[in-house]
Amino acid sequence: MDEDSMKVAVLCAARNSIYKQMDNVEVYDIERDVRTFQGGMPIVGHPPCRSWSAFCRHQAKPLPGEKELAPFVVEHLRKCGGVMEHPAHSTLWDALNLPKPGQRQRDGLWTLWVKQCWWGDVRTKNTWLLFSGIDVWTVATPFQFHEPRGDRRRWQVMSKHQRSATVPAFAEWLVNMARSVNEKVHHG
Repeated sequence: MDEDSMKVAVLCAARNSIYKQMDNVEVYDIERDVRTFQGGMPIVGHPPCRSWSAFCRHQAKPLPGEKELAPFVVEHLRKCGGVMEHPAHSTLWDALNLPKPGQRQRDGLWTLWVKQCWWGDVRTKNTWLLFSGIDVWTVATPFQFHEPRGDRRRWQVMSKHQRSATVPAFAEWLVNMARSVNEKVHHG
Protein backbone atom coordinates (compact mmCIF):
# COMPACT_ATOMS: atom_id res chain seq x y z
CA MET A 1 0.00 0.00 0.00
CA ASP A 2 1.47 3.34 -0.94
CA GLU A 3 1.82 6.09 1.65
CA ASP A 4 -0.98 8.25 0.19
CA SER A 5 -3.53 5.46 0.53
CA MET A 6 -2.50 4.31 4.02
CA LYS A 7 -5.50 4.54 6.33
CA VAL A 8 -5.21 6.90 9.26
CA ALA A 9 -7.55 7.15 12.24
CA VAL A 10 -8.42 10.59 13.61
CA LEU A 11 -9.33 10.21 17.27
CA CYS A 12 -11.59 12.69 19.06
CA ALA A 13 -12.48 14.76 16.00
CA ALA A 14 -15.18 17.40 16.02
CA ARG A 15 -18.60 16.31 14.77
CA ASN A 16 -18.29 18.39 11.59
CA SER A 17 -14.56 17.91 11.17
CA ILE A 18 -12.58 18.66 8.00
CA TYR A 19 -11.15 15.14 8.33
CA LYS A 20 -14.48 13.65 7.19
CA GLN A 21 -13.79 15.06 3.73
CA MET A 22 -10.40 13.30 3.41
CA ASP A 23 -9.75 9.98 1.68
CA ASN A 24 -8.60 6.95 3.69
CA VAL A 25 -9.28 8.62 7.03
CA GLU A 26 -11.34 6.87 9.71
CA VAL A 27 -12.89 9.56 11.91
CA TYR A 28 -13.87 8.93 15.52
CA ASP A 29 -16.06 11.74 16.83
CA ILE A 30 -18.78 11.94 19.47
CA GLU A 31 -21.05 9.64 17.44
CA ARG A 32 -18.36 7.07 16.68
CA ASP A 33 -17.01 6.60 20.18
CA VAL A 34 -13.21 6.75 20.22
CA ARG A 35 -13.16 4.07 22.91
CA THR A 36 -14.20 1.58 20.20
CA PHE A 37 -10.96 2.21 18.23
CA GLN A 38 -9.12 -1.11 17.93
CA GLY A 39 -5.82 0.16 16.52
CA GLY A 40 -4.13 -1.21 13.43
CA MET A 41 -3.41 2.13 11.79
CA PRO A 42 -1.50 5.33 12.62
CA ILE A 43 -3.45 8.07 14.36
CA VAL A 44 -3.97 11.79 14.50
CA GLY A 45 -5.18 12.62 18.00
CA HIS A 46 -7.24 15.64 19.00
CA PRO A 47 -8.31 14.74 22.55
CA PRO A 48 -10.47 17.30 24.36
CA CYS A 49 -8.17 19.83 25.99
CA ARG A 50 -10.33 21.88 28.34
CA SER A 51 -9.57 19.61 31.33
CA TRP A 52 -5.85 19.80 30.60
CA SER A 53 -5.40 23.44 29.60
CA ALA A 54 -2.77 25.25 31.64
CA PHE A 55 -4.77 28.46 31.31
CA CYS A 56 -8.47 27.62 31.49
CA ARG A 57 -8.93 24.20 33.12
CA HIS A 58 -10.09 25.94 36.31
CA GLN A 59 -13.24 27.10 34.49
CA ALA A 60 -13.71 24.01 32.30
CA LYS A 61 -16.86 21.95 32.51
CA PRO A 62 -15.87 18.68 30.86
CA LEU A 63 -18.42 16.00 30.11
CA PRO A 64 -18.26 12.85 32.25
CA GLY A 65 -15.33 10.69 31.07
CA GLU A 66 -13.93 13.42 28.81
CA LYS A 67 -10.68 13.95 30.72
CA GLU A 68 -9.82 10.26 30.39
CA LEU A 69 -9.84 10.47 26.58
CA ALA A 70 -6.43 12.16 26.40
CA PRO A 71 -4.55 9.33 28.18
CA PHE A 72 -6.49 6.88 25.99
CA VAL A 73 -5.27 8.68 22.86
CA VAL A 74 -1.67 8.73 24.16
CA GLU A 75 -1.88 4.97 24.78
CA HIS A 76 -2.92 4.40 21.14
CA LEU A 77 -0.29 6.85 19.92
CA ARG A 78 2.36 4.70 21.62
CA LYS A 79 0.96 1.50 20.06
CA CYS A 80 0.08 2.70 16.55
CA GLY A 81 2.30 5.72 15.94
CA GLY A 82 1.23 9.09 14.62
CA VAL A 83 0.81 12.55 16.09
CA MET A 84 -1.38 14.15 18.76
CA GLU A 85 -2.02 17.88 19.19
CA HIS A 86 -2.82 19.78 22.38
CA PRO A 87 -2.46 23.39 23.49
CA ALA A 88 1.04 24.46 24.47
CA HIS A 89 1.73 23.91 28.18
CA SER A 90 -1.02 21.27 28.47
CA THR A 91 -0.88 19.69 31.92
CA LEU A 92 -1.27 16.30 30.22
CA TRP A 93 2.51 16.28 29.63
CA ASP A 94 3.27 16.42 33.37
CA ALA A 95 0.47 14.00 34.27
CA LEU A 96 1.79 11.33 31.87
CA ASN A 97 5.49 12.23 32.11
CA LEU A 98 5.69 13.04 28.39
CA PRO A 99 8.77 14.73 26.91
CA LYS A 100 8.21 18.46 26.47
CA PRO A 101 9.50 20.52 23.52
CA GLY A 102 13.29 20.66 23.57
CA GLN A 103 13.62 17.52 25.71
CA ARG A 104 15.11 14.30 24.44
CA GLN A 105 12.95 11.62 22.90
CA ARG A 106 11.62 9.30 25.61
CA ASP A 107 9.98 5.90 25.15
CA GLY A 108 9.67 6.59 21.42
CA LEU A 109 7.85 9.90 21.99
CA TRP A 110 8.99 13.45 21.26
CA THR A 111 7.26 16.84 21.23
CA LEU A 112 7.41 19.79 18.87
CA TRP A 113 6.08 23.28 19.64
CA VAL A 114 4.31 24.83 16.63
CA LYS A 115 2.04 27.77 15.90
CA GLN A 116 -1.09 26.94 13.95
CA CYS A 117 -0.86 30.28 12.14
CA TRP A 118 1.95 28.62 10.15
CA TRP A 119 -0.81 26.62 8.41
CA GLY A 120 -3.18 29.56 7.97
CA ASP A 121 -5.06 29.81 11.28
CA VAL A 122 -6.04 33.44 11.92
CA ARG A 123 -4.74 33.14 15.48
CA THR A 124 -1.24 32.25 16.67
CA LYS A 125 -2.59 29.18 18.55
CA ASN A 126 0.55 27.81 20.22
CA THR A 127 0.36 24.03 20.09
CA TRP A 128 2.38 21.04 21.24
CA LEU A 129 2.55 18.04 18.92
CA LEU A 130 3.42 14.66 20.42
CA PHE A 131 4.94 12.25 17.88
CA SER A 132 5.39 8.48 17.98
CA GLY A 133 7.01 6.35 15.28
CA ILE A 134 8.03 9.39 13.24
CA ASP A 135 11.70 10.33 12.92
CA VAL A 136 12.35 13.85 14.16
CA TRP A 137 14.58 14.54 11.15
CA THR A 138 11.76 13.86 8.65
CA VAL A 139 9.38 16.49 10.01
CA ALA A 140 9.25 19.75 8.08
CA THR A 141 6.91 22.52 9.15
CA PRO A 142 5.94 25.56 7.08
CA PHE A 143 7.66 28.06 9.33
CA GLN A 144 6.41 31.57 8.70
CA PHE A 145 7.72 34.63 10.41
CA HIS A 146 4.48 36.58 10.05
CA GLU A 147 2.18 36.14 13.02
CA PRO A 148 -1.37 37.38 13.38
CA ARG A 149 -2.04 40.21 15.79
CA GLY A 150 -4.92 40.64 18.18
CA ASP A 151 -5.45 36.99 19.19
CA ARG A 152 -7.49 37.87 22.29
CA ARG A 153 -10.12 39.78 20.30
CA ARG A 154 -10.25 37.08 17.63
CA TRP A 155 -10.92 34.43 20.32
CA GLN A 156 -13.69 36.56 21.83
CA VAL A 157 -15.67 36.89 18.61
CA MET A 158 -15.27 33.28 17.46
CA SER A 159 -17.82 30.57 18.14
CA LYS A 160 -16.79 27.52 20.18
CA HIS A 161 -16.65 25.51 16.94
CA GLN A 162 -14.44 28.09 15.21
CA ARG A 163 -12.04 28.16 18.17
CA SER A 164 -11.57 24.39 18.16
CA ALA A 165 -11.65 23.73 14.40
CA THR A 166 -8.53 22.51 12.65
CA VAL A 167 -7.65 24.54 9.57
CA PRO A 168 -7.53 22.38 6.39
CA ALA A 169 -3.79 22.80 5.71
CA PHE A 170 -2.93 21.77 9.28
CA ALA A 171 -5.30 18.77 9.14
CA GLU A 172 -3.72 17.64 5.87
CA TRP A 173 -0.22 18.04 7.31
CA LEU A 174 -1.14 16.04 10.43
CA VAL A 175 -2.60 13.20 8.33
CA ASN A 176 0.54 13.17 6.16
CA MET A 177 2.68 13.00 9.29
CA ALA A 178 0.66 10.00 10.53
CA ARG A 179 1.08 8.33 7.14
CA SER A 180 4.86 8.63 7.53
CA VAL A 181 4.90 6.40 10.62
CA ASN A 182 7.74 3.90 10.58
CA GLU A 183 6.42 0.51 9.39
CA LYS A 184 7.63 -1.39 12.47
CA VAL A 185 5.60 0.85 14.79
CA HIS A 186 2.15 0.30 13.36
CA HIS A 187 2.71 -3.24 12.08
CA GLY A 188 4.91 -4.56 14.83
